[in-house]
Amino acid sequence: MTIHDAAAFAGTWHLLPEQCDYQLGRPPRSGHYRLDCAEDGALSIASEWFGKNGKRHQAAFAGRADGTPYPYHSTPHADALSFESVSPTLLHSTTWQDGREVQWSERELVDADTLVIRMRGHLSDGRSYTNVGVFRRRDS
Repeated sequence: MTIHDAAAFAGTWHLLPEQCDYQLGRPPRSGHYRLDCAEDGALSIASEWFGKNGKRHQAAFAGRADGTPYPYHSTPHADALSFESVSPTLLHSTTWQDGREVQWSERELVDADTLVIRMRGHLSDGRSYTNVGVFRRRDS
């Protein structure tokens, strides 16, 4: 990913719960997502959301968009994470557990102020699911 590509994704994004489509669970009642890119191309992502029951959740991860799986220790459900820049408007990531793909995410810039994140995962019984979150860029 070039710095130019990453610059388009960088910023703070606020969840639009009414536009989300979840096959697994229910969309959060609120949340935000922050993506930063260092000058050397390293990405860092932090998100925070509140479930329908008011419970607070957080996730943070980092890496480079070179397709290489890097160690990931933030969850017991995955041990590696990779990023891949597909185009200036598409950024993919994959989490792995013991060499097996567990979850795949696609971040798509629909326009300068709209980010759609599609997360696909596999349940322990082999079924898959897709959750779609829609975010609006926060005004600076």
